[in-house]
Amino acid sequence: MWNRKGGMSAKMRVAVVGAGISGMAAATELAKGGVEVVVYEKEEYLGGHARTVTVDGVDLDLGFMVFNRVTYPNMMEFFESLGVDMEVSDMSFAVSLDKGHGYEWGSRTGLSSLFAQKKNALNPYFWQMIREILKFKDHVLRYLEELESNPDIDRNETLGHFINSRGYSELFQKAYLVPVCASIWSCPAEGVMSFSAYSVLSFCRNHYLLQLFGRPQWLTVRWRSHDYVNKVREQLESRDCQIRTGCGVHSVSTIDDGCLITCEDGSQETYNGCIMAIHAPDALKILGKQATYDEMRILGAFQFVYSDVFLHRDKNLMPKNPAAWSAWNFLGTMDNKVCVTYWLNVLQNLGETGLPYLVTLNPSHTPKHTLLKWSTGHPFPSVAASKASFELDHIQGKRGIWFCGAYQGYGFHEDGLKAGLVAAHGMLGKSCAVLNNPKHMVPSLIETGARLFVTRFLGQYISTGCLILLEEGGTIFTFEGARKKCLLKVSLRVHNPQFYWKVATNADLGLADAYINGDFSVVDKNEGLQNLFMIFIANRDLKTSVSRLNNKRGWWTPLLFTACIASAKYFFQHVSRRNTVTQARRNISRHYDLSNELFALFLDETMTYSCAVFKSEDEDLKVAQLRKISLLIEKARINKEHEVLEIGCGWGSLAIEVVKRTGCKYTGITLSEEQLRFAEMKVKEAGLQDHIRFLLCDYRQLSDTYKYDRIISCEMIEAVGHEYMEGFFGCCDSVLAEDGILVLQFISIPDERYDEYRRSSDFIKEYIFPGGCLPSLSRIASAMVASSRLCVEHLENIGIHYHQTLRCWRENFLENQSKIIALGFNEKFIRTWEYYFDYCAAGFKTCTLGNYQVVFSRPGNVYTFGNAYKGVREQLESRGCQIRTGCGLHSVSTIDDVMFFFIVTKI
Repeated sequence: MWNRKGGMSAKMRVAVVGAGISGMAAATELAKGGVEVVVYEKEEYLGGHARTVTVDGVDLDLGFMVFNRVTYPNMMEFFESLGVDMEVSDMSFAVSLDKGHGYEWGSRTGLSSLFAQKKNALNPYFWQMIREILKFKDHVLRYLEELESNPDIDRNETLGHFINSRGYSELFQKAYLVPVCASIWSCPAEGVMSFSAYSVLSFCRNHYLLQLFGRPQWLTVRWRSHDYVNKVREQLESRDCQIRTGCGVHSVSTIDDGCLITCEDGSQETYNGCIMAIHAPDALKILGKQATYDEMRILGAFQFVYSDVFLHRDKNLMPKNPAAWSAWNFLGTMDNKVCVTYWLNVLQNLGETGLPYLVTLNPSHTPKHTLLKWSTGHPFPSVAASKASFELDHIQGKRGIWFCGAYQGYGFHEDGLKAGLVAAHGMLGKSCAVLNNPKHMVPSLIETGARLFVTRFLGQYISTGCLILLEEGGTIFTFEGARKKCLLKVSLRVHNPQFYWKVATNADLGLADAYINGDFSVVDKNEGLQNLFMIFIANRDLKTSVSRLNNKRGWWTPLLFTACIASAKYFFQHVSRRNTVTQARRNISRHYDLSNELFALFLDETMTYSCAVFKSEDEDLKVAQLRKISLLIEKARINKEHEVLEIGCGWGSLAIEVVKRTGCKYTGITLSEEQLRFAEMKVKEAGLQDHIRFLLCDYRQLSDTYKYDRIISCEMIEAVGHEYMEGFFGCCDSVLAEDGILVLQFISIPDERYDEYRRSSDFIKEYIFPGGCLPSLSRIASAMVASSRLCVEHLENIGIHYHQTLRCWRENFLENQSKIIALGFNEKFIRTWEYYFDYCAAGFKTCTLGNYQVVFSRPGNVYTFGNAYKGVREQLESRGCQIRTGCGLHSVSTIDDVMFFFIVTKI
């Protein structure tokens, strides 16, 4: 039930009157909050001004058409949450006075539109108007700054008074200001000068209408407005919201603890509350005599202008000169009668359609080729409305009724959406934090050049998949390949123009730096970053002509030639971290000595930091890690008589498991002091000190006089380095018993990319594992042959499981962000590791990285491998197989698809 003090005391039932953007937004928020919602709409369709019709197989939007990322931030977030596709639109503007015999100009094609009338190039009055347009911006900004810094100053000045007091010419008013305002608010020219100066001018500033160039990029819904309306409807119905179209509401009256809704057909229903998402005059009409004094005073201040609207194909209702044709076209006469024509072909990217599709408001005559006629109303920014907007809190929810609509702002879709969200949150008793307009991104000259270079590169590089850059300033760049190898689509939000400079000058490492520093983010917070890398991988692999040259590539041939200097710098930094005995310890410490508490926040309980092996998508990470450890123990064929060496013992998970399972003797070496401390503590807790010892030791410092029966190294060889591979295998060979086994698990890069990879740096080498180098399978083989007597006995690629492992780590890591911050790490560190997890996960999901478990031994090892059946029982039992010896089978039969075994046991 509704609590008069605000909020819910039990399950609520709420009526939403009106299914335009305000009503849909309010209903969606209420349904998310667990409210039972019933939506009433007098029309047969949802959407209000978002109306789509189909003419000759072409879908056309007739009301809501355009928006942008700067002035419609809440609309953008709403659309992105629904998965609505958007595309670039055209918001050019034209003025044609007295059927083209007066002044005529446009903005669609730059100077050719501006000087559609060639004589204006020599017309001093026209040039004066242009100068006044530039001067107007400065006057407006100073005026608004003064008002907003001094809230006590009267805001009742009209637009006419503002213009006349500053001496603007009549031509500026008739050929620029009045047409702009009349087109925006769909109102007669004579009413414009009575508008509130503050409301109109703040709108123009916020929507970047004070400048001729550099405005935000405008967008339109790719599949027309009915696409997003249908998505909202589906979302509402999935939450059991009732939608009653063609059901007009006659009256709304308050009763004890609720509202009574009476429909035009006479039916009545009671609700705990009501949201009236309709025009203010309509709300007052429905409230009737029950409207309070404050409701009549405040809602009555919002005035609407009503227009006759025609969908047609009559070119006579466009500027006389085709060079002036623009998306919005103001047509005025000497007697101040006006009409506005919208050119749908450019607004909605319809292309050439023979006769154009046009929508005209208030034409002086019925257009030729008329397809449809209707009427619509739009609020206009009067002084009274501006004052009333600050008093809405006096009537919201006072008797269980909330009001919302675009009239509570400037009268547009963004305003309607925000009003609906605020009303719904008010009914739920929650605060509502709507998004403010982001700052229009203005790149410097250098950043503009970098943007041009990067966008041109992406346009050529992306041949599969779809990458969309959504600039903070409203501009959108879409790069979509024609090939269907990759169907992924990723949208990035570019917050800082430094993004382009960093990518242009640092290539892939610049992209990483931009993400870490917050210069861009991804719309899909869960899989967007991973999918971005997968798109890059797919396109890299499609460049077959480049791939043939991979063996000749290195740091001197980065993907972007502008990154040559940075590529050289990073490569030589990588070379300087080469894994000598001294440097190897520094390299390891930079990663593994960060904090044991940090690793415990994203690893499983066993603290295993390597690829797990899963049986299902929802299997617990710990179970999968223990399975991987079992595989290593099994492949090493360890028993209690063996002495086992682990090179790179981590936090001791394998040590404890192998001793518990086999009773063997174990020695583990590490270069991480933090790992050593943790592992020794865990062994002591397990009471296994007599069987396990750990050494802070480099593999090159092992004595070759002491032999081990088994050697295991799990994802350690990646830290050895290309130059030291032979040395690693030589050390293993020297400390391995004659009939011993070496088991390696390692991440592997494909052979075809290995030389290019080792000759350059990358994100992992620079940010995560300094000195690291992923080996290729043939590099492992060549090092083995060159420096040991070992040979390969068995090989298995478990790399497909690494994607799931990394996703588990990422999920745990991000869930524990606050705890990681509490350990002393910052937001940049969080983003660095998120980038790391997704960067690696993409490689494994695309199977362009592998993870091998390889068993090595010496030729002639009959003692270990000579018995084909040795170990079979152990292998079966380790996989959960039950072995029943002395148990004879009597018969087998099936009943209803179930097989029954009848057995005879020995007594």
